[in-house]
Amino acid sequence: MTEQTILKICVFTTAAFAILGVCWGLYAGSGMVLFDGIYSTISLLLSLVSLLVLKQIQSANEDMRFPFGKAHFEPLIILFKSLIVIGVCLFSSIDAVLVVLEGGRNVAIESALIYAIISTIGCFIIFMFLLIKNRSIGSKLLNAEKNQWFGDTVLSVGVLAGFSVSLLLRDSQYSQLIPYADPVMVVIASCLFILMPMKTLLAAGKEILYYQVSDDQLQPIDDEASTIAKQLNAQYKLRMVSIGREVNIELNFLMSKGLLSIAEMDAIRNRISQAAEQLNEQHWVNVNFTACKTWL
Repeated sequence: MTEQTILKICVFTTAAFAILGVCWGLYAGSGMVLFDGIYSTISLLLSLVSLLVLKQIQSANEDMRFPFGKAHFEPLIILFKSLIVIGVCLFSSIDAVLVVLEGGRNVAIESALIYAIISTIGCFIIFMFLLIKNRSIGSKLLNAEKNQWFGDTVLSVGVLAGFSVSLLLRDSQYSQLIPYADPVMVVIASCLFILMPMKTLLAAGKEILYYQVSDDQLQPIDDEASTIAKQLNAQYKLRMVSIGREVNIELNFLMSKGLLSIAEMDAIRNRISQAAEQLNEQHWVNVNFTACKTWL
């Protein structure tokens, strides 16, 4: 199953949950269920954007508008998705706090409970589907999608637990607390959802800023570059960044003496490319040779 097919499945499933959540939330009068539906609607729009971006990234046609490729599209869309999720959560939490201050909200508990059961089971199935499928693909877009569905699962479990407690409290001495259960759950869920996209936000931000890759990624290339430098009796400088699904490598050698033929230079480039392939099949390698330290 291809990455695009998996994303299409996510789009159709998210659309179903979005319609179900919004309609059920309005019917039951539950801000929590409505928040789930709105979140699913936002997720649907973001999944469609991801699908369009993926088609651009995977396009074999060279686009001269982007002479250095389209790998940077991926961290950009992940950054955008993370910011949108954080914004929705902030807005929802503020709205829920206002509801609490106004005395809470009455909800059709049985109806909301049925929705929570359906949502919990459905979200968990899609989350596990993405988790299993992405093990062989290793896509950052699918990973971001998986995190969204994990968030949906956690949210649904929280809704299920919250409305179950509300049902138990209905005929007890604490029944006056029930109107506060729904908005309080929205606040808790929103706070959790804000934390979840932070990791992908920071990772995507590092890639956009051309932040140095981790030592584990750098080490194999640096070892090969060091070996070549010793063979050439040269100094070297290695620059390496990860952008989306592509690794970019620039390696400059400062030659002390002697000239290399074109064939010898290409052989060195092949050695670096082969080392890079062990890290990532998609890579951009630029190896330069100079006798002037300015160009190092």
